[in-house]
Amino acid sequence: MKKLLASAFLIPLVFAGGCGKSQPTTAGNDSDGRSQDSLIAGIDKHGDEIMASATKAEARQWMQQPGHVFFKADPKEVAQFVEDFYQAGAVQVFIADIEAEGGNQYGESLLVVLPKDPTARARLFEVEARADTAFQDDSVSDQGQKYLYNGLD
Repeated sequence: MKKLLASAFLIPLVFAGGCGKSQPTTAGNDSDGRSQDSLIAGIDKHGDEIMASATKAEARQWMQQPGHVFFKADPKEVAQFVEDFYQAGAVQVFIADIEAEGGNQYGESLLVVLPKDPTARARLFEVEARADTAFQDDSVSDQGQKYLYNGLD
């Protein structure tokens, strides 16, 4: 399973299977906080790319369609996190990095657009802490970023 790894330097990874898309990630670890900054910068950059792409869809609507699945993530768990993010105050929640294969569409990530409101952000980061554990992503703290990102494959 691909994960976001914290470090001082961003190294784009290519998705397994050679699809040629990069995912925000870093390698190594640095104790002075630069690793978290690099991780956040990578997530926001990839989030901007997702927002500009056609490989995303509003999560609730996308998940209701037959043939819209995940490689490894449990659809019920993803659906619950989507609801939790919206209830906590997310501006939008997307299934992102969508790929078509064998008549199905596979959602490879979850992108949450964060609000400016500090109270809503705090609630969203509480949900994100649970999502990080569930999807085996590195945890992130609120540093003013625009997005939360979870890999689902």
